[in-house]
Amino acid sequence: MNMDFEKIKEAVTSIEMSKDMEDRLKENIGKKKSVQMNYKGWISVACAFGILLSIMIGMPYLNKNGELQVANFAITAYAMSDDGKQFNTSITSEKTTIELATEDRDGLVSIGGDGANLIFTDVRLDITGEQIDSITYTLSEGKFIEDVTLTSKEYADSEWLRSEKINFLTTTPGSGVYQGIKEVGSTYTVNYNEQEKHQYTLAIPHDGNGVIGDDMIIKVHVKYTDGNSEQQDIVVTQESNTISLKLN
Repeated sequence: MNMDFEKIKEAVTSIEMSKDMEDRLKENIGKKKSVQMNYKGWISVACAFGILLSIMIGMPYLNKNGELQVANFAITAYAMSDDGKQFNTSITSEKTTIELATEDRDGLVSIGGDGANLIFTDVRLDITGEQIDSITYTLSEGKFIEDVTLTSKEYADSEWLRSEKINFLTTTPGSGVYQGIKEVGSTYTVNYNEQEKHQYTLAIPHDGNGVIGDDMIIKVHVKYTDGNSEQQDIVVTQESNTISLKLN
């Protein structure tokens, strides 16, 4: 039997799809597209939420390579304003400028050390974060110092003062109050919950004319209770009678 393929082709292409079948086919295609688009949209939302959550948990900043980096602790600098009130500012990748005010140390007497080449500031640092065990600060140059109050007996005992690294003294005549500057050193470690007990300020080296030379780096190394650790670096620069701090 001879088959006319042209007639068969015409018959197949002329078959009309029933209305119910057409509607069902459109509905199935729509569901498939919806599932695909919802799946892609869910992935986008999940990614965006993950990024947002990481920023909320940590402190984002740009590192020295211009890359976004998230640290799990924040650094705050404290200092005194001209009217004698304490203020604070967060240390970020943007410059934070603090007037180069120093404590009132009229009548300062040196009994040793290298304090003659240091600018004694009232700038101190504080860390906030979750599950932090301890913090270690390390200066590339300069020292951390502490203002201490002395008894008249301690004030008169030069040997004891040197052993305690209290190399600078001051007093107001007739007040019976004696003050000293204790050199803590270029590095120290403090427990997270004891920061208030160790309020050490920065003493910055200068060239003899009150001008800071090279940029000073403060390394802030945080150890967490789970044994992990993390570090941020602060760059300290001088601009006229101010100092600027920012994350490196």
